[in-house]
Amino acid sequence: MFKPHDPETPPEEGWIPPCPASGAGCHAWLYRAVNALVAGGWPDEAIDAWVNRWMSRPPQPSEVSNTLRKVKVEINNPTEERFSIPKPPLNEALIKEYGSQPDTSIEEIMSYSPIAVEGLSSADHLRVLYGDDEKTIVFTNEQSQGQLVWSHETPDALLENAVRNNKSGAWMLLNPVSGESKYVDRLGKESRRSEETLTKYKYCLIEADNTPVEKWLTILKNLSLPIKSITLSGNQSAHSIVEVNAKDKKHWQKIASDLAAIVVPLGACSGSLTAVRLTRLAQVMRTDTGKMQKLIYLNREPRMTKLIRASSPRPPLK
Repeated sequence: MFKPHDPETPPEEGWIPPCPASGAGCHAWLYRAVNALVAGGWPDEAIDAWVNRWMSRPPQPSEVSNTLRKVKVEINNPTEERFSIPKPPLNEALIKEYGSQPDTSIEEIMSYSPIAVEGLSSADHLRVLYGDDEKTIVFTNEQSQGQLVWSHETPDALLENAVRNNKSGAWMLLNPVSGESKYVDRLGKESRRSEETLTKYKYCLIEADNTPVEKWLTILKNLSLPIKSITLSGNQSAHSIVEVNAKDKKHWQKIASDLAAIVVPLGACSGSLTAVRLTRLAQVMRTDTGKMQKLIYLNREPRMTKLIRASSPRPPLK
């Protein structure tokens, strides 16, 4: 057992695993560790000292205090069970079956797109994703509260200017939000990118960062999913937006769990299946890689079917 409030006590003595390497899950480890320490009656100062001793990287500014606040809010306000996406094991047999098929080229997926994607802009993509009454937030710094609240009334030139001088690309919030900041107790701060500011649970996101894009596209085209759009990250993955139109948070969680059961065993990242999620904004040139976050598939009315080659000619985007 932990020695009372002793920062030199190793994690294993409190049934906490060692902190993984930086970038491999430190933040999730921090949440688990703080939960255990709070449950053990540790004061905040001792928790802060212990985390600084055993975390594999220096905590970010306010990272420990924000986690403490979040844990205490959840403990004191147990209004619902904490939701987590299931992580079923890889289906090696099915991955091997799909892997035996030829790789799928970007051009092939583009030929499946019901809307011709050549020449479309970032704003064109957003206008298909979001309705006239919906807003999203655009980011060039994913740690910020966003650089632009976008709606159908936003001038295209304003959007282009907001994302042009990026350091590592641009993102948008996956699900529609109010665009307004709101004080969130569990975060202990103002935020406009939280569940409290969501207006609809409209989409889920699928990513597969550890599978080569051409192989992942082969897997993707074998699945029957209502895919709204597919955008290349400008690095090593593709972001697929799946339209779910959940009626509320609980309904979205059920759909996300069902979706995880399908795609995670094939190599998708379970961590991308969160309602408040950033996804790559299409048709933006990343300055760090020199590659386009390229839109390769867009469907105004997706259905639960496999991707099939679009008939030609395809209707123009209106």
